[in-house]
Amino acid sequence: MVVPECTACGTCCFSTLPEYVRVFGCDYDRMDDRARRFTRFIGNRCYMHIEDGRCAALTLDAERGRFLCSIYEVRPDCCRALERGSGACVGELHEKRERPLLALEALRRRAGAKGDASGEGGPGGASAAGGADGAGKAGGAA
Repeated sequence: MVVPECTACGTCCFSTLPEYVRVFGCDYDRMDDRARRFTRFIGNRCYMHIEDGRCAALTLDAERGRFLCSIYEVRPDCCRALERGSGACVGELHEKRERPLLALEALRRRAGAKGDASGEGGPGGASAAGGADGAGKAGGAA
């Protein structure tokens, strides 16, 4: 199986489970205020917030087809542990490969609809970047 570059994939950052990316105390301590805005507590446990079926820290660049972690430098340990091409990576690709592609397509449709309404649609029109507060991904959660 060919494993794409992480920035061309993003698969590991997709889930609908609110408890998908656990943030432990050492992770939370490493995070700055900006990164902590992407976390949510469920009971006494902390997790990365899942929004639109993906980690809220993940930014999608529909124009370039890229996925970037907006908190890459301070990402949780479970994201750091997932190495490109590892068994966990290949498992994520096997189970969820279509999710990032569907998210990019939806983002492109929304950008096209906005561009059509404002007269900026089509090739060379307004660029689209999604995710919580316009930031970006490169690591994923196991």
